[in-house]
Amino acid sequence: MTDLYTAWPVDVPGSGAEDTGLTGPDGRPIAAAVHWMQQISGTVAVVHRCELVQRRPLQPVTLDLPGGRKGTAYTVGHPEPVTLRRSYRPAGDSANLMVITPGTVAYLDVLRDDIDAGKLSNETAAADLARPTMRRAMRAAVRASRFKAPGSLPAFFAAATGVRNDRPTTVLAHLTGSGELMKGMAEATGLPAALGLAHLLDGTVRPGVRPPETAIDPDLFFAALADHAKPLEVAIETREARTRR
Repeated sequence: MTDLYTAWPVDVPGSGAEDTGLTGPDGRPIAAAVHWMQQISGTVAVVHRCELVQRRPLQPVTLDLPGGRKGTAYTVGHPEPVTLRRSYRPAGDSANLMVITPGTVAYLDVLRDDIDAGKLSNETAAADLARPTMRRAMRAAVRASRFKAPGSLPAFFAAATGVRNDRPTTVLAHLTGSGELMKGMAEATGLPAALGLAHLLDGTVRPGVRPPETAIDPDLFFAALADHAKPLEVAIETREARTRR
């Protein structure tokens, strides 16, 4: 395996993620929004040439995936690059990505600069994201042209490149229908976590400190997820490079 990427949507049309609220009933930013600000500022862990390194987030990654899906997504801090490196040892790069529109990533870029400069805390940045200020919106508008669009990238996906049968190959796994998972961040996060816990309790998962991709049986997990998140559809698409003659 060469490169390995995971991705989730922020505000791309049709993903359902664009309707996710960033504030709770008390009007304060939810914990996930505060954590998000931490993961788009400072440095985050990514894999570069098989090595775990620290890099500034919001770096563009342009992908050409099976099914004619092309576009640019942006790096964000998350555990996947750390655990996937241990599990699969990609020889190239690995990162977690956001599928996001240029205007929104430009606003995150403004917030990132102000967090790194000490002008905002993670909490005040999350509050600003929920209720954007005119001044930061104008700064983001000036920057928006620097950022590329997500194009036709899927909302939720994992993509891996490597060599199979002596041919360069790209494999894409993505959601084509997700039912309950698209209702909001709570469902998208809580339902898979609850199923993982259920598998631990019934003995399907052996106890111990291991990343989820090596601890959970994917066939059992997705079958259970489909029962609770109807209609759930997961597509696996493969593209092999043709040999030139």
